[in-house]
Amino acid sequence: MSSQSANAILAKARAMYGKCLKEADYQGLLNCKSVTEIAAYLKQRTAYSSAISGMNENEIHRGQLETKLRQELYFDLFALSRYAHEDTLAFSDFVVSKMEIEQIIKCLMLVNIGKPEEYVYSMPLSLDKFAKISLEALAGVRSYSDMLDALKGSPYYSVLLQFSPKDNERINITYIEIALENKSYEKAIETIQNGKHKSDKKELLDIFSSMLDIENMSRIIRLKKYYGFSEEEIMPMLIPYGRLSQKMLSELCKAENVDKIFDILKNTYIGRLISKLRYNEQNQMADVMIYNYCRHHLRLSPNPTIVMISYIYLREIELKNIVNLIEAARYGLPADEKAKLLIK
Repeated sequence: MSSQSANAILAKARAMYGKCLKEADYQGLLNCKSVTEIAAYLKQRTAYSSAISGMNENEIHRGQLETKLRQELYFDLFALSRYAHEDTLAFSDFVVSKMEIEQIIKCLMLVNIGKPEEYVYSMPLSLDKFAKISLEALAGVRSYSDMLDALKGSPYYSVLLQFSPKDNERINITYIEIALENKSYEKAIETIQNGKHKSDKKELLDIFSSMLDIENMSRIIRLKKYYGFSEEEIMPMLIPYGRLSQKMLSELCKAENVDKIFDILKNTYIGRLISKLRYNEQNQMADVMIYNYCRHHLRLSPNPTIVMISYIYLREIELKNIVNLIEAARYGLPADEKAKLLIK
């Protein structure tokens, strides 16, 4: 990659991050009491104005607003990809895969509740610039077999085929999402290992492996806390990559409760990171870790691939913050309660 191209990505990503929501913006959004007020604030006072321009904030609803905001993320990915070299572009496929999986899961959830026709209202058309699956085909899905037909020929088909529900069974969204994500992580690791720029390989593997450890830790806690799964049930659902050993993962899966998980982790690098975190709920921990990790690397890393992926993760967290504020406003939560939902 030429130094000019690398510098272009570094400068572009950091300039984009400079337009992200500031503390003053979050304070303003915390004072908004409805979706209409949130839309108006974003339209008038933030870089999201272009995404919402032309829309009447008095008539916009939650789904429309989220779709419009997410489209900005896709446009940013497209803008950064224009400057990327082969290795960075290959890794950006991982980001696109995350977005595709999100759409597949959203569609399957609507099938599960008997409202598959509603997918078309939240379909992000701008994702078509990158997606290797047809969003139009997803919009036509009315059943699990329709989904298989829509994904035939894609890397997701074989995964979905394994989880075909039997007669009258509900679709197991949790298992499918984890299996799809694992396939995407596998492809990302393969991309890094096969990259032509060997000097980047170790740094990318270290950073990505740490993110996978954070994701595995989050999965173990979630599956233990909310589903009461045993070690035998959890281990096959973990990402088979990362810096934590299989022995350590097995110990974490055997832990009888979440407190014991943290006790086991305290002597690992993840445990040392956790001890420095500030969060309100345990389910925020992974996002807070990734937020801190990516913000550090976006500011300081000279590697354009790392800066690009860090920016996308940070924007995903920002979008999650906005969606949480929208939901909180709908339920009339006070500002101090809404503040606890934010990752920053």
